[in-house]
Amino acid sequence: MNTPIATRPLKSWWGTDPLHPLDRHFARFIMELAGIEDNALFLAAALVSRATRQGHVCLDLGTVAGRPLEGISPGDNMSKYPELADWRTCLKKAAVVGAPGEYRPLILDERSRLYLFRYWEYERDVAAFIRKDNAGAGKRIDQTKLEQGLGRYFPQDPMGPDHPDWQQVAARTALTRRFCVITGGPGTGKTTTVAKLLAVLREQPDGADWHIALAAPTGKAAARLEEAIRAACDRFECPADIKTAIPIRAATVHRLLGSLPHSPYFRHDAQNPLAVDLVIVDEASMVDLALMAKLVRALPPQARLVLLGDKDQLASVEAGAVLGDICHGQPTLALGPDRDTTGDSSKP
Repeated sequence: MNTPIATRPLKSWWGTDPLHPLDRHFARFIMELAGIEDNALFLAAALVSRATRQGHVCLDLGTVAGRPLEGISPGDNMSKYPELADWRTCLKKAAVVGAPGEYRPLILDERSRLYLFRYWEYERDVAAFIRKDNAGAGKRIDQTKLEQGLGRYFPQDPMGPDHPDWQQVAARTALTRRFCVITGGPGTGKTTTVAKLLAVLREQPDGADWHIALAAPTGKAAARLEEAIRAACDRFECPADIKTAIPIRAATVHRLLGSLPHSPYFRHDAQNPLAVDLVIVDEASMVDLALMAKLVRALPPQARLVLLGDKDQLASVEAGAVLGDICHGQPTLALGPDRDTTGDSSKP
């Protein structure tokens, strides 16, 4: 058993305590649950609490293991963070730390990432949704009608067939896959693409039966989405009955899921899913991991999800930059101002 450091402040080199009182309280609580007093456990719990407050979903122990401990002189009984192997061994012995899939307050995975359980669970659920084989999911799409509609609303690029129209590619992907991310900066045509793909969808044989929900993280973003969809519909030619059938109303994600007073839970969840076939979320970069997890849990098996946003702007306030993490180094539909853009989000 080590001498606990929970009761003495850690002073960083600029003279302030690097740990917030909430982090210290959480670390003491974890040690009480574990029934032990141990420096390694205290530090791990305090640091994962701090990491979550700072917007991270986990703490990578490898980034701090073996480094000098803030404000502790070399003459102190503990001058640096534990070495990674020793730290992992200590944590795995604690009853409050589990492996992925176990129900423990803290989760330590094989890559030495330490999570609060709920954030590990959120990340697991979002990752499982994304990784599902989504080809052919949901309602059937008439391919002939689809190609006719795409050709009409997204005409051939004047530069020729060697210059693909990425807006058309985005619309086709959104209508034929269970999950799609469309990213791009302001003015790159994301909302216009959505308005046109909704027109293509309404022209399907059963297009009128599709239940479509438009959502955004905030009320202002939802209002902007409504205005943008309405303006986009005014800019392109479309049969009057189809244009009328394109949904305009948008809600916040919280309102869509059905917020419950004084509760972190929602009316719609896995047991009471949304009655939707397609959900489109604008400004998705502002959606944190917890909210995204609750959204995908509430989607019925046949529903499609389309995320719109700029991965480089408007990060979420709470932990988990979901859109940025999805796009980081992964093939996405990145729209550019001239519509002739790369489909790889890792490129500028």
